[in-house]
Amino acid sequence: MGFLNGMVAQRSLPEPKQIIIIILSLGIGLSGGMVAAQEPLLALVAILAALLAVVMISWPEMATLTVVFLIYSNAAAVAVRFHGVPYIVGAAFPLLLIVPLGVYLIFRRQKIIVTPPLPLIILFLLIQLLSALFSIDVGTAAGNALAFVLEGLLLYFLITNVIRTPTTLRLVIWTLLLAGVVLAGIPLFQQVTGTFDNNYGGFAQFSDTGFRTGEESLQGEVRQFRLAGAIGEQNRFAQILLMLVPLGLFQFMGERSKILRLLALLATALIALGVTLAFSRGAAVAFFLMLVIMIFMRIIKPYQFFLLILGVYLLMLAVPQYSTRLLSLEGVTALFAEDTSDADGALKGRATVMLAAVHVFADHPLIGVGPGMFKYYSAEYGEAVGLRVLEGTRQAHSLYLAIAADTGAFGLACFMTILFVILRSLLRTRQYWEHRRPELSHMATGLFLTIIAYMTTGLFLHLSYMRYFWLMLAIASAAGYVAEELKTAKPDTASVILPSQRSNG
Repeated sequence: MGFLNGMVAQRSLPEPKQIIIIILSLGIGLSGGMVAAQEPLLALVAILAALLAVVMISWPEMATLTVVFLIYSNAAAVAVRFHGVPYIVGAAFPLLLIVPLGVYLIFRRQKIIVTPPLPLIILFLLIQLLSALFSIDVGTAAGNALAFVLEGLLLYFLITNVIRTPTTLRLVIWTLLLAGVVLAGIPLFQQVTGTFDNNYGGFAQFSDTGFRTGEESLQGEVRQFRLAGAIGEQNRFAQILLMLVPLGLFQFMGERSKILRLLALLATALIALGVTLAFSRGAAVAFFLMLVIMIFMRIIKPYQFFLLILGVYLLMLAVPQYSTRLLSLEGVTALFAEDTSDADGALKGRATVMLAAVHVFADHPLIGVGPGMFKYYSAEYGEAVGLRVLEGTRQAHSLYLAIAADTGAFGLACFMTILFVILRSLLRTRQYWEHRRPELSHMATGLFLTIIAYMTTGLFLHLSYMRYFWLMLAIASAAGYVAEELKTAKPDTASVILPSQRSNG
């Protein structure tokens, strides 16, 4: 009897997570009461923060979804730039992911996840550090490598360790689409209402230069503004939104609920319109290349391809200025003529800096000139190219050429291997679960094309705002991990029905 009573008493003891929640709840009451008398606003903030901590411990996925939304909507950066939030707060918010990670490791006694790309990412960091040691400015190059640790390696590790189930993965994808709706929706409202004097708290930034549309009004030549949303740079705004287009399309295909399918389609259409309003020529070329890849790999069927073309055609009708913008790409041919004076100035500038990066790589082929250091060589090497005089420091305007110039052949080979490993994992997931669990196959396909979208836009843009890139790689790697775990799980676990499947009974 004593043994049984001991067992009952042991079972009645609260779990560690419950003890922490009780302590936090008591702390909320005590600290709130003490502070409220002197600083009511501070007390309110403290109480809200403590309540959020309780929620995150009770439901760890909340912290994951919060961080994903804040990163992709760029809300933290906007808060720092436009609303006086301290930089350290904006930079440190991804550490909220330590909360769900702690819950999984301590309370649920799960293991640390080491995905196959992680050792390669660590190797990429070591190559950057080696390159930094031999750069002309070790401090600056090492600082750029440190930025990769925080926005690349650490973010990747945390994200891959907090997305552990198909349900969490699905919620993360929906969170990305919600962030995309916010990113595109606010600038769209700005465009429709013509309120370009209002940046809507930093979520609707734009350039007042615009481009020529070929139309005339009573006030003179009509120029079209290019929207930049919460990012503040038009081409980056288009690149970040474009990554969500295939994700939304395949979420539409994978959901069973008609309501969720409709929401995914509407979100994708709004995001695609946001891409259009950035009027990025590189994004248009990247979308075309992505379509070619989808057809070549038989990811989409012929009728789906024609539906996408119809959608693009309707977008062009809705925003005819984009067609005018794309016609300027004809100037690319002028770059190969003997007389390049008629070539577009922006295209000449990009061609010059890209060729300069090629020359820097040729002179420093093994480990490059140091992470982020090419821009200090751009003017010197650009002068040798002769297409256009480059003033100041310029980026390489190409993801691959920038990495080659900065970290040499070793860095570029490691970087491409990381991409290869992740893309191969997604393709295997797509093929294996295509008939077993189609919704998981569609998520993998959407993530595969998301990375392809970034890679194609990377032909014309260097690696900036790297947190978006490594966030997507981390989510893609997590999808591969979740799929592999399901293969080896018990039959009753592997056949768990997602919420989207339950909705249709």
